[in-house]
Amino acid sequence: MEWAALQWNSARRIAEAFAFALVSIAYIWFRPLWWSWSLLIPLALVVVSFIWHSETMDSLGLSLRAFAAAVGAWRWYLASCAASLLIFTWVETATSIHVIYRWCGYACWCVLQQFLFQNMAYRRLREGLGPSWTTSTIAGALFAAAHIPNPILVPATFLWGTVSTRMFEARPSVPVLGVTQALLSAMLYVITPVALNGQFRVGPGYWAILHPSQLSSIFF
Repeated sequence: MEWAALQWNSARRIAEAFAFALVSIAYIWFRPLWWSWSLLIPLALVVVSFIWHSETMDSLGLSLRAFAAAVGAWRWYLASCAASLLIFTWVETATSIHVIYRWCGYACWCVLQQFLFQNMAYRRLREGLGPSWTTSTIAGALFAAAHIPNPILVPATFLWGTVSTRMFEARPSVPVLGVTQALLSAMLYVITPVALNGQFRVGPGYWAILHPSQLSSIFF
């Protein structure tokens, strides 16, 4: 009886991870057809999940202690990424206050992505499957699926999604992972052509950048 309960709890957590991923992907793809407050649907799932699991700042990867530990452990890696980004940006676009301002806004978005990805996808899968590379790979695949059809972001987010979960296991700090993602993403954006990266849009937004007339015929 106890074994059956454990199996049910594991299956429920795995289903929760996939349900959140599917709702998020549906929101990305069908947002033009939905009502303006449709974002409340995935957000409601997040709130209910956090309350149901009695989450804390520590469990969510938002504690100051975890942040300090992650910065200390990865300080040279973070510094090298930041330096590389500055060099790439200077060579390709010429650094300006506006560029830095936009990156800061993007970094906040990446922190939010990591917050949702680690807590709603990876941790739920880990609770059901255990903290293995298989679990991380499945989580990475869900992260990549949310970036279809972008040919640059799909493989990049699969790799980063997988690796970031292992980093989260070692140092569970969402803000540090978000900043790291922002640094890596900005470098990838600078070194790839817009004709392929589509300004990092995903879902219908990717086609809107490259093929606006085709998108309007489908959605409008």
